[in-house]
Amino acid sequence: MSLKYDDKNHPFIDLGNGFQIILFEDRCKHGKEFESKARLAINETPENVKNGMEEIRRLVAADGRFNLPFEDDWYVNTYLRVGEYDPQETYSILQATGAQKAKNWEYFGSVASIRHVFDEGLVWIVPERDEDGAVIIVVESGKKWNPSKVSLVQLNTAVNAVVSVLMQSEEAQLHGYKMIFDVDGLSMTQIVQFTPHSTAIMLDLMDRCSPIRVLHAHTINNGMVYNVLFSIMKPLMSKKMREKQIIHGRNRASLAKYISPKVLPPRYGGTSKAPEYDGRLLGDLMMHYDEWMQKMHKHGFKRKNSKGE
Repeated sequence: MSLKYDDKNHPFIDLGNGFQIILFEDRCKHGKEFESKARLAINETPENVKNGMEEIRRLVAADGRFNLPFEDDWYVNTYLRVGEYDPQETYSILQATGAQKAKNWEYFGSVASIRHVFDEGLVWIVPERDEDGAVIIVVESGKKWNPSKVSLVQLNTAVNAVVSVLMQSEEAQLHGYKMIFDVDGLSMTQIVQFTPHSTAIMLDLMDRCSPIRVLHAHTINNGMVYNVLFSIMKPLMSKKMREKQIIHGRNRASLAKYISPKVLPPRYGGTSKAPEYDGRLLGDLMMHYDEWMQKMHKHGFKRKNSKGE
């Protein structure tokens, strides 16, 4: 297993036997017919792209406080895809993201500041895409998570960093991503980290600020203790986010209804042959995008006390 580069100098993790971890994917691997269905599902047509771009430009110009890179049409179109080409919905996503950056900049920190989260293996990507094309991101926030080493802010920042880098991927933009929260062994040591304030930010980042669509959020290996945490989170969730929350306990058959067992590791009831990998490799891969990510994070409202740099 090692970090390698393709012919376009994009890095990827080579896991051997044809398995790879790729964040930058500029084509839809699932084929043209599959891609066409995805575009149809999000209302993507040449006319909607053109009209959406024009309306977002108008809204940003009318606001006057927003910094948006109109020279990079792909950036704006990424958010139009999340908003399914509804300009008002798209602009609300951009505004919500900009507001979070202005108020809670620590959640948009550098990869260097949170790479130990990857080294600990707390946030990782399933090597294979689901059968519907979705990326699967796993967060291990149970007994494996030691809050004295990794804070809740750092854990959420690492997830936000992965999603931010994935916005470069045509595949991820079209098909979205699914979250798996593995809370095996969750205890009060972890529970007390979830204050109402930090939990509200975490949910908002997923619900209203994601640059690619989140399809579902699956919680697995949960027990009675998790009910305490969910009681904190549920009132803070929007109706849309509550509908995306699926709690499975240890029922692997339930998880298999939403994510193909073919791509899941055996410990999650799957049959994938992809090997498990050291989190440090994902940290190395993410570091490649650190400078790019910080440039992208400057788009939005100016931070308080910021000189606009």
